[in-house]
Amino acid sequence: MNNYKKKIYSDEWLSFNDPNIPEYFNPTTVLLDSNIANNLGDKTALIVDSENFTYRGLLSHTCRAANGLQSLKIEPGSRILMFGTDSLEYSATWFGAIRSGVVPAVVSDAYKAESLLYFLRDTSCGALFIDCEQVEKLNAIAEELPHTLKTVIIRGDRASVTESGDRETLTFSEMVEGQFDQAEPYPLHHNDIAYMFYSGGTTGTAKGIIHLAHDFYLVPERHGAFLEYRESDIVHATSKKYFTHGLWPGLLIPLYFGATSVISRLPPTAENVVKIIEASKPSKLITVPTIIKNIILFAGQTRVPDFSSIGVVTSASEKMPPEIFEKFFEFFGLEILDSIGSSEITYEWIANRPRDFRRGSLGKPVFGFEAKLVDEEGQEIAEPNKDGEAWIKSKTACFFYWRKLDKTKETFIGEWTRTGDTLRFDEDGYFWFSGRSDDVFKVKGLWVSPIEVEAAITEDEAVLEAAVVSFEDKDGLTKPMAFVVLNPGYKATDELAARLRSGVQKIGGYKVPEQIKFVDSLPRTTLMKIDRRALRSPG
Repeated sequence: MNNYKKKIYSDEWLSFNDPNIPEYFNPTTVLLDSNIANNLGDKTALIVDSENFTYRGLLSHTCRAANGLQSLKIEPGSRILMFGTDSLEYSATWFGAIRSGVVPAVVSDAYKAESLLYFLRDTSCGALFIDCEQVEKLNAIAEELPHTLKTVIIRGDRASVTESGDRETLTFSEMVEGQFDQAEPYPLHHNDIAYMFYSGGTTGTAKGIIHLAHDFYLVPERHGAFLEYRESDIVHATSKKYFTHGLWPGLLIPLYFGATSVISRLPPTAENVVKIIEASKPSKLITVPTIIKNIILFAGQTRVPDFSSIGVVTSASEKMPPEIFEKFFEFFGLEILDSIGSSEITYEWIANRPRDFRRGSLGKPVFGFEAKLVDEEGQEIAEPNKDGEAWIKSKTACFFYWRKLDKTKETFIGEWTRTGDTLRFDEDGYFWFSGRSDDVFKVKGLWVSPIEVEAAITEDEAVLEAAVVSFEDKDGLTKPMAFVVLNPGYKATDELAARLRSGVQKIGGYKVPEQIKFVDSLPRTTLMKIDRRALRSPG
């Protein structure tokens, strides 16, 4: 092994082996039936907004949903689009689909009607699960729905749905009423398509991300060993379960180990997250920088919440400035373990862990995930502190992008997946985030990383967060532009703008924003990331 790889891959990483996977199995038996067989049937598996469900109870709800789907003639191998937020009904339908061999495709309920139509058409789904609060979006596209959609299942009260003669509409309660609480699990081959995500669509049309059944062994075994999941854990992930960063660490991995998952229908505001944590007392908190920043504001302005139950806090999605780590530690005595992952590769592939972390870095490769950095000439980078695109090798990588042949060929190169993330590793083998490959831009022939400029701006005590994008001035020259959100108590002034520019000047004059726009908030994608495409759009 090359010397630099000895720094990146620990002895633990090298000694880890993936589990043996049965040729045929059903994932729900791995997560639910096996725990009942291990005498955990009466243990709390799921907490949904203060309502507790045991492993035996969750399996019963799953089986009734599976039987309900089968009674509606939803065939194994077909797709059900799920357009809702976290709830018992959402979880039972997702598990019920898997139990009956149907492929759940999850998308954010924050999407607008035209995007819902795209997902319905793209998946050619036979069924749609939708929250009653989102039915108006369905009605808005009623005349354009694809012929493949035969069943609409509504969570909550029966809403006024535009009817169609060949389409059945019913509530979740009606679907499961009278159904048996036992259902024979449909056997999947370990290489069968089991579930789907969709990309956030920040750089083009959202792409269907296809995953195989073997993930239900590989992902928990790898991350369970890496982040030390235990049967005694209570886990809350603030991201919703249409996001890999919510589904895997916040629901599936805990259930695999017989632990307890905490989910909520409520939006993840600081007040709601604090309420959930103080009530359920999780041992692990999986979240994103936006939530962390809001919790810090809550602690500074309202009160310092009781996070004494929490032993591990992990974050992903966006780079955080150093002061966020420091402030969080000051309030709670907890390190934020940053990481990076993607739906394409299934959850995180580089991460910090309690026993091996470097504040501000992304950490090192998770067990079972091999990483390399590739330069612009396509050569693997073998020296520290040099930027390159991260390529990841993992059996958990997306099988292919649904109906996106060209994108599949661009992204999946043999055993490797191109991530589009620009990273570097230091002399000790820890990886650091430099930016997205499609976000960097040139000014006066020199590359500018928005992440670096944002870090310089957020060093100022007045700044809560910042986002930097490129724009063309009246002469057609590319220049940096910064959007800045201020901390409470600070006002946007010319003097403050000049001070922020001066802070950036220290890292390079060509990186200084030509324009600074003070805004109340930054636009976010459905996956809670800063929407740079929206910032670049005129108007």
